[in-house]
Amino acid sequence: MRKLIPILAILFFPVFLKAGDDLIKIRQLYYKASTNKTDAETFYNTLQATSVIDKVLIEGYKGMAFMIKANFAFNPYYKLNYFIKGKGLLDNAIDSDPKNIELRFLRFCVQTNAPIFLGYSGKIVDDKKEIRSGYTSLEDKDLKARIKEFMQSSKYCAKEEKAFFK
Repeated sequence: MRKLIPILAILFFPVFLKAGDDLIKIRQLYYKASTNKTDAETFYNTLQATSVIDKVLIEGYKGMAFMIKANFAFNPYYKLNYFIKGKGLLDNAIDSDPKNIELRFLRFCVQTNAPIFLGYSGKIVDDKKEIRSGYTSLEDKDLKARIKEFMQSSKYCAKEEKAFFK
């Protein structure tokens, strides 16, 4: 049995590398998606084709893709529908994995930037608390850097909280 473990590790290690690379690519696409419609479509289409990453995390990012699509929709009916669908996907993902810092971070990002009339700001404090509690133990350097950058520039973080993310 002990001889089997290194063989299995060698066989599956490329899958883990691919998953990490895919996740970084998705994060990069997510950041670009908010700037133009073409990048938003690329982000959405990439998520539809991704199967290597954790399904709950992908569901959260799909929620983000719909909320980004809402930014680029012209018709107010479609804008609201995209946002509601995205919100539902993201919230369901968080309900499935409430300790997932990345999902909490995504929701924090949306809630701190969503227009007030959408009424999507009720979990800002809870999400910030979860992000802080899991931040120091994060091993994902890419995610940790993204959280640090966002939280330090967020108007929803007090001076002491920003210092925590240094």
